[in-house]
Amino acid sequence: MRRPYCPAVRARWLDRWLFRHPFEGASARRYAAQERPAFGDLDDRLIDDWAPELRAARRAVDVGAGPATLPTRLVERHPALSITCVEPSRDLARRRPGFATVRAVAEDLPFRDGQFDVAWCLSSIRHVRDRQRTFSELRRVIRPGGTLWIVELDPDADRTRCNQHARGLGSPALRLAFRPLVVRTAPTAGEIAALAVAAGWRVTETRADRLQPVYIITLRA
Repeated sequence: MRRPYCPAVRARWLDRWLFRHPFEGASARRYAAQERPAFGDLDDRLIDDWAPELRAARRAVDVGAGPATLPTRLVERHPALSITCVEPSRDLARRRPGFATVRAVAEDLPFRDGQFDVAWCLSSIRHVRDRQRTFSELRRVIRPGGTLWIVELDPDADRTRCNQHARGLGSPALRLAFRPLVVRTAPTAGEIAALAVAAGWRVTETRADRLQPVYIITLRA
């Protein structure tokens, strides 16, 4: 008897075996040149939304920084903020002026307890192999009362928001694959929030971005 097709099964399989690894080589270059720019003005809008916490913070860490697009914008607008970028990919973990870059995995952060005031993971939490351990490590390195933002592709995003992002991708093949094979296979906000709570975080807000197919979860230590 033929089993019924189940998109959720496909999503779980792709999430575990296709996405939980860093970009390297050609995939890293493609992401930096053709995929990351598709987020458009999301970085600046996040910086605007996060401004009160960023102004009060002294030390911040970007976990899974990729080509460091967000930190580059941040150092222009918050030059007093000390930013450390964590990136596991040897092809993306390059030194850049204005902030420190450390090649490391999110499950084993090479920092002391309570070292940072704020942290964020922008389209990176889905790529770590052990998300539960990652949230525990982030809870360890963020001081009590500090903030963690999770920005991740939203599998529940409507076609309008998906198309907004897809139009900015650098090839027709990427645009075609984006919604069914990338967005729809991402972990849900509920799944990510549950892992964070189990690691000792408190969820203070979960919202969908109005333009891009992402959700933003604000967590407090």
